[in-house]
Amino acid sequence: MNNDDYKEALFYAASIFNERLGAEFSEDNLVLRCFQTENQQEVFEQFCKQYFPDRLEDRYTEDGYFDFHASAFIGKEDGVDGILLRTDIARHPAVLKHILLHELAHIFCIRNELDGDNFYEQYCMDDTISREEDGTINAGYAVWRELIAELIAFELDDNCDMVPLRRKKDLLSYYEGELLTGNGKMGISMILCEAMTSAEGEASMTWDAAKSKFARFKPFDDPLYRDLLELVFTHIRECFIEIDRDFIYEIGVLYLSIAAQAMIASLKNRFQEE
Repeated sequence: MNNDDYKEALFYAASIFNERLGAEFSEDNLVLRCFQTENQQEVFEQFCKQYFPDRLEDRYTEDGYFDFHASAFIGKEDGVDGILLRTDIARHPAVLKHILLHELAHIFCIRNELDGDNFYEQYCMDDTISREEDGTINAGYAVWRELIAELIAFELDDNCDMVPLRRKKDLLSYYEGELLTGNGKMGISMILCEAMTSAEGEASMTWDAAKSKFARFKPFDDPLYRDLLELVFTHIRECFIEIDRDFIYEIGVLYLSIAAQAMIASLKNRFQEE
């Protein structure tokens, strides 16, 4: 594929958003830039200088910054939004479509989740009441933004199938293990997403109808996981992508409790083995 092919794929995905969610993506307000490992820093700098100068403050020279398939960029006020896409990885067209849907979902959410304001800039910039509170809100928003972007991508992607939770046991266990690898926020996001997009989650319109179905499977036999799932399950059905500070703070509190519980359990197992 060349750059024109990637651009065509992007605007096909954008047309799905426009049709089904009333978005207004167009070539006037959405830009794409492709990069490969060998030129990633150079392309990033050029992209940001042209469209997103504030992102030049990112720590993009550090190892691991470019460990992503694609990344969404949000323009200031009415400025253009963008996607930076890695192209030195072979992908099936269906996989590329899902990646682009996910990144477009990030842009769509940030533009609409807080009545036009940017939640991250307003609440996640280390200027709230206390350092402890900043950490909780940052953690909560990290969990939420990946969850909601993937949920939207799933719902808009006709290639995604609903699978019952009994067939997701290994996957859920893998994501739970991410709590001990430094990738816990993403792991929890994906656990919630797998539950919400399961056959049980899709078929249940209320938490009362869903609760007993989820409780039969790990990790939702754990009250903390169940409380977190109830929180996002109810919110999505009532508010969709609209969020406020209190909701994100609640996610953060539950995530940090789950992470602490996992760390304590790991330490206990280590001491028993010794």
